[in-house]
Order: sequence, then structure tokens, then C-alpha cells
Amino acid sequence: MDTDITAPKLSFFARLGQKTDRIILILVIFLTAVSIVMVYSMRGNVVLQHLKHLLFGYAGMFVLYKVDYRKLGVLAPFFLFFAAALLVLTMLSQAVRGVTIFGRDVQTFYFIGFLIIFYIANYIARQYHNHGELTEANVRYLFLLLGAFCVGIATMNMSTAIILFGTGLVIFFVGGVKLKDLGVMIGIVASILIVAVIVVANLSDERKANIGRMATFINRWEYYITKENVNGYGDQMILARAAIARSGFNPAGPGKGVIKNRLPEKETDYAFASLFEETGIIVGTLVLMSYLVIFYRARKIAKEATGTFGRLLAFGIGFWFTCQAIVHIGVNCELLPTTGQTLPFISSGGASLFVSGCAIGMLLNIGKVSYLENQKEDPLEMLRR
Repeated sequence: MDTDITAPKLSFFARLGQKTDRIILILVIFLTAVSIVMVYSMRGNVVLQHLKHLLFGYAGMFVLYKVDYRKLGVLAPFFLFFAAALLVLTMLSQAVRGVTIFGRDVQTFYFIGFLIIFYIANYIARQYHNHGELTEANVRYLFLLLGAFCVGIATMNMSTAIILFGTGLVIFFVGGVKLKDLGVMIGIVASILIVAVIVVANLSDERKANIGRMATFINRWEYYITKENVNGYGDQMILARAAIARSGFNPAGPGKGVIKNRLPEKETDYAFASLFEETGIIVGTLVLMSYLVIFYRARKIAKEATGTFGRLLAFGIGFWFTCQAIVHIGVNCELLPTTGQTLPFISSGGASLFVSGCAIGMLLNIGKVSYLENQKEDPLEMLRR
């Protein structure tokens, strides 16, 4: 008698597929738990708002985990158009690094970065699928596209532009762009940046005030190099370093931090220093290691992805997500100049938490799709697990 072998109904965690994905999910839960404690210890009256933002982030994660990322590929041109519209609106807006919606400022750079990463990964994958190769014309188009977005973002947030550009280069490299072409791209951008810095540095203070955030970026670099805090651009870095140095193995305890109360943006740009002062080196190290493990797992998902699109997208998301965290922690430890980067899943803020959730959800989806595709090739393997 013939036996019909069918796959058993899987539980939620089994549907996540691999241990890789479960580890990412556990780390995200750990980071959000840390964020709740941190925000409550700083501003207990806004913890409910923070919880609401976290719920939106988890909702975005769940939706993009459930929706096959490959089906969203047809929307890639629309995502590009939407990202361009957001960038234009942001540049015209009076809000800092965002747009004002119903009286509230919403930071748009997280949305723009996520959408551009998705579009670039999808474009490269389509070129390989349709033509079997990535031509020099394709590479020039992607470079000009990425450069245009990064220049626009740089006028308002230089670090975000650098992170996005670096992520784009990583996707290019994984996608098969030649090292020679990548070197030319880096050389062109570096030359433009050096010229811009020299020009702005020689302007008067009045004229600097009229060219967006570039002047602030240069002044912070001047402090970072010279350590001369004449204009107060080093205040944030000095306080952040003091908060970290004060803690070590003898933290103040949740809600008992002192230096954090003087730190501007202590729940966002300086969340790590504030957290470190109250929880110490053990929690701080666990937080740092969580982001590194997430990147390692994202890389593993990328290697096991069944198609070019999934491989490029997983690697891009992992690098972009982790790079934000490393830059944030580096700034808080004064290893990098001051810049406005949030700490994913820990810093408060609706836009950053929502986009972080969406990014992780899509990363989990790539892992799930690859797992299920592999099971189709060998249905008996599912029963052996």
C-alpha cells in the first residue's frame, strides 16, 4: 500500500525554521526588554508611549515575517519612488531629520534607508535573472542612484548617509561588482567629501549656519581631533564618556544614574551611555554582543538563501542594522565623533523602532522561505528533524 508522506503542521517556532532565526528573535526580545527598563528609569511617565512604539515595531516584524519577501519585489520601483518623495519632503520640512505629520516629527531616514536597500538588492537580482550579468551601465546607474540619496541625506545627517553608502557598497560587493569599480566609487565620494569639508571649514560662522548640518558635522570632527571644546561641541562626548567611566563593574543601578540627567538625547542618541551608567559593563557587553551575533546570523541566512535577491537583501539588512548599533556605541564611547544614530530596539522613537522591526521581520522571512524551499527538495528531512 502506498504511503502518502505529508509534512506535519509546524508550531510557530518550528516555522521560524532554523536555530539561526530563533536566536535573532531571542536577542531582539532581550534588547527590547533592556530598552523598557532604560526608558522607565529615565522617564517613567513616557514608558507607555515607548511600549506603544515597541508594539508597532513588533507588528511590523510580524507582518514582514508572514509576507514572502519575493512577492514584495514587484513593488521595488514604487519603494524607490516613495523613498525619493520622502527625501524631498524631508529636505523641505522644518523638522529636524524628518517631516511633521499631525503635529509630530517623524524621522524619515530609517524608512528611506530600508527602502533603498530593498530596491538595490532587488535590482541586482533582477539583472542576473533576466540577463545573467550585471553590466557597467547597471553599476553606474546604481552608483548614481545611491550617491544621489546619500548626498541628499548628508545635508541633514552625515552619519546616516555614510552608513547607507557603506551598506550599498557591501551589497554591490556581494552582488559581484568588481573591486576596481568599488574603489573608483569610494575615491569619487571621498574626494567630494574632502572638498566639501575644506570649503565649509573656511566659511564664516554666519554662512555655515545656512548650509544645513554640514557645519555641525565639521565642528564635531574638529573637537574629536583637537579635543578643544571652545564652542561646546564636545559636551555630549565628555558627558557620555564620564557616564561610562563612572560605572564599570559598579553600576549605579536602574533609575540611579546622575550623569545621564545632563546628557541631551539620553533616550535616543546617547542611550548606550545612559544604560551603561546604570547597568554596568556586563549588560553593556551583552548588548554589544547581541548586535554582533545578529549580524553573524544575518550573514548565515544570506549564505543559505535560495536566490540572489534573498542573499543580497539579508546581507544588506544585517550590515545596515548592525552598523547603526556599532556607530551609536562607538560615539558613546568616544571612539567616533558625535553623530545622531539611535541604538536599534533600545533607543526610544517610533520610526526607528518600527523600521527596525520591519527589517528583522524581513530577515526572518528570508530564513523561513529558504528553510521551506529546502524542505520541498527533501520532504523526508522534515520528518527526521
